[in-house]
Amino acid sequence: MRALRSAWLAVLTGALIAAAGAPLEMSFLALLAPAALLLALEPRPGEPVPARRALWIGLLAGTSTNLLTMYWIVGLLMRFGHFPLAAALPVGALLWMGQSGTWVVGSLIAVELMRRRMPGWLALPACLTVAATLAPALFPWRYGVSQLPFLPYAQVAELGGLPLLDWLVATVGCAGLDAVRRRRGGPAVAAGLALLLPTAWGLVRLPQVRAARAAAPALAVGVTQPNVSIEDKHDPQRFLPQLRLLREMTRALEARGAELVLWPESAYRYPLHRDARRDHDGALGAVADGVHGPLLVGVLTTDGARATSFARDEHGRLAGSFRYGRGRRFNSAVALGRDGRVLGIADKVQLLAFGEYTPLWEQLEWLQRFPRGLTPGRGPQVVRVAGARVGVLNCYEDLLAGHVLAQSAGRPDFWANLTNNAWFGDTSAPHLHHMNARMRAIETRRDVVRAVNTGVSGHTAATGEDLARTGTFERAAFVADVRLLDGATPWARLGDWVTPLIAGAMMGFVVARRRRRGERARGR
Repeated sequence: MRALRSAWLAVLTGALIAAAGAPLEMSFLALLAPAALLLALEPRPGEPVPARRALWIGLLAGTSTNLLTMYWIVGLLMRFGHFPLAAALPVGALLWMGQSGTWVVGSLIAVELMRRRMPGWLALPACLTVAATLAPALFPWRYGVSQLPFLPYAQVAELGGLPLLDWLVATVGCAGLDAVRRRRGGPAVAAGLALLLPTAWGLVRLPQVRAARAAAPALAVGVTQPNVSIEDKHDPQRFLPQLRLLREMTRALEARGAELVLWPESAYRYPLHRDARRDHDGALGAVADGVHGPLLVGVLTTDGARATSFARDEHGRLAGSFRYGRGRRFNSAVALGRDGRVLGIADKVQLLAFGEYTPLWEQLEWLQRFPRGLTPGRGPQVVRVAGARVGVLNCYEDLLAGHVLAQSAGRPDFWANLTNNAWFGDTSAPHLHHMNARMRAIETRRDVVRAVNTGVSGHTAATGEDLARTGTFERAAFVADVRLLDGATPWARLGDWVTPLIAGAMMGFVVARRRRRGERARGR
């Protein structure tokens, strides 16, 4: 019965975390999830479960969380990987289990600390926070992001990022549970402080950041969401109609006052050579057919040997020629001026393994029989266009807090994310992506503008508030009043100081316990 109870509590943990995320965004449930896990790991106060049970409790909690938030991986494998259901299910299960490192490692270390007399309400939040930072994940996300709907509370992310939010959320739930179970004042005070102090900070900071935005220079940024399916996106006969659609949307946005227009990831289907001084001529041009520019467009770039290739329209007629190379390829965002001149190139730095590159390709000779894939960019990817320094986050890079932290060294005025989420279909994935991206606005105090092929596109203020947001799988466009901000938050200056501080405190506790045992042994 105890094992069954622990299993149900582990599954409940995953369900609460999933419900706290997008699209439901029931943020208060995330406060209860760590408490449910603590009940599973410590059924009675001071009596943690054995390490073996803690392992499968953590695995079940993590797998449940990932199953409910990333259920769409099975459909993705079947549609684009052509997996049969019998193969897609186990592969999906392996991914869900593989992303459970936070819960497995956190649970194991927590019960070991509990055996050394660290209270569970202190041990579990600390272990989950450290494990979430260190455990690898293909699709990284943390449960602290669930607090975005509780906007004042989420503002502490400018101080310590998601590690601080993770720790606070877990402390509220675990300390609150301990206060109820043991009727002790200390945990009750800790739970209250972990809930009220960040809220008070947010209530002070929100009007300050809003005032700073109101006083900052503005740039009217147009966003295109053309809603092109994956099948159409890779059909050469559809390239020219897609380009015409983007130019049509751009003309409309410029007529509404857009000073810079964003096109989503790889929306411009004709590759550009990295030495090109302007975009393609004639019918293949982005700044053509009444489009004035400037633009920031998603496109593949290459540095290979040049050759001439020809593009034809959907009727087979010659539409123009372009130059392409067979050397290295990059997933890029290219800034184009009002005359089509190339103003700058920002490359995707964090590539997706197997989807965009072959791991160990350069080290293993036999792998070189297969395509190498794309080449990652280097250094801060910031382009100067329309009088602004635009920090470019390509594809899922806006999910990676550490990457955005590194890119902030380029001192961008705002973040532009160009993405194609059509792969995931009409599931929770695009909404989860947008929810996570909003946290980057708070962490760095910069507006975030997202142009996503099939949605969710949006404009998030430096407060984390959505000022514009589209639906999914619909054609949409809007003009965002983006504010050009400067300065650096404590998170941007110091990086992740929370994880090493908590890890150091945990190690200090273990060392102190060992010394105390040694002193007792010598005293005997």
